[in-house]
Amino acid sequence: MKKIYTCFACGFPIAFEETEVPKACPGCGAPRSQFLEEPWCGSIDKRRIHVDPPVVDPDRDPFDLSFHPAKDFIPQKGDGRVRRWIMRYHKGQAEEMRSFYEDLFGWDIIDVEGTDPENPVMYCATGPGTADWEPRVCSFGYGFLVPVSEEWGDQPCFIVEVKDIDETVRKAVKCGGKQVKGKFELLGDTYSVIEDSEGNLYCLWELPDSVPDYCIQGVINTGAQ
Repeated sequence: MKKIYTCFACGFPIAFEETEVPKACPGCGAPRSQFLEEPWCGSIDKRRIHVDPPVVDPDRDPFDLSFHPAKDFIPQKGDGRVRRWIMRYHKGQAEEMRSFYEDLFGWDIIDVEGTDPENPVMYCATGPGTADWEPRVCSFGYGFLVPVSEEWGDQPCFIVEVKDIDETVRKAVKCGGKQVKGKFELLGDTYSVIEDSEGNLYCLWELPDSVPDYCIQGVINTGAQ
């Protein structure tokens, strides 16, 4: 019989068949004896048992690796997270670049639809993903191999998600950085390139309205899918 189990230690809810319940909480590692259980009601969101999560301790020892509630980044969700990375290759060298990382790390490398077949943007899946996280491209820590160009320059860099490129650029300038390339469109998305106070380049990606909530809020596999 399927039930909902809520961890009394951290408040994390999960839903599993009785024969498949984990021995410890996926959220904090508390033993199963700390689980409060109730019948499955069709959705974890409809559960009756709710446990208040632990309060963040501002004086917690940062070197204490035992379970603790994470810092609350809610005001920044969707604004400031490193989402992807980019590495460059010289035009005409796409297959050499692809072979290098396929042979070295076993990455799955796929040409992005709609790009130049001779010098494609290549999507790199660097490890297994989960079925409920960005299911179009299930991969952990993914990035792109792109040809050297005016838009992207010739340096490796991160792609950072932001809600408003113009506002982020204004803040970056105040912090000692500068914009090195204004907003431009690529494959339907809006980007800009900025430089930090030490001269490191990175790309800003303006989150489109079409990005679903689970990509912004993050989803943990609770067994309820």
